[in-house]
Amino acid sequence: MSEDAGRKALERNILKHRAMLLARPIEKPFTPPGKQYVVFELAKEKFACDIAYSDEVIVVKSILTIPCTPQYIVGVLSLRGSLVTVIDLRYFFNMQEKTVLGSDRALVIKNGDFRVALLTDDVVGLQYIAHDEIQSNSTILYNFPKEHVTGINNERTIILNPQSLFKKEVLEVNQ
Repeated sequence: MSEDAGRKALERNILKHRAMLLARPIEKPFTPPGKQYVVFELAKEKFACDIAYSDEVIVVKSILTIPCTPQYIVGVLSLRGSLVTVIDLRYFFNMQEKTVLGSDRALVIKNGDFRVALLTDDVVGLQYIAHDEIQSNSTILYNFPKEHVTGINNERTIILNPQSLFKKEVLEVNQ
């Protein structure tokens, strides 16, 4: 083998090795297990709802009140031909003394085909929250019924348990 052919073979091997190094899969940074949440404000507190239950954010134009309902059920609204129950979590969580008036936004959450609109002061956006960030024991959570709150994260965002808001006892009219 000539010296020129040996050099070309060496160059090919070097280039092949470089190509294999560059072609390896890029290592993704470690992301702890968690979920994406829709974060909203209510009575100067931040709440988060699992994005899997979040349907859309709407501007509330008209709510039909229903007599003989609990105080936290504001009424129903028509959303593209479907009736959606509107809940004010201020009353549900006894936060009415901190009310900030003037909001017309609601977060519509769903469970199958059933939807409920939660009145909000503002919808902040989406946030990824790692499971290990969520604490279930905090003095802030003592004011909230345990079945409706999963926990709180390091940024004082209260994580809702949206499944509990679809229970019959919550939405049933029995007054």
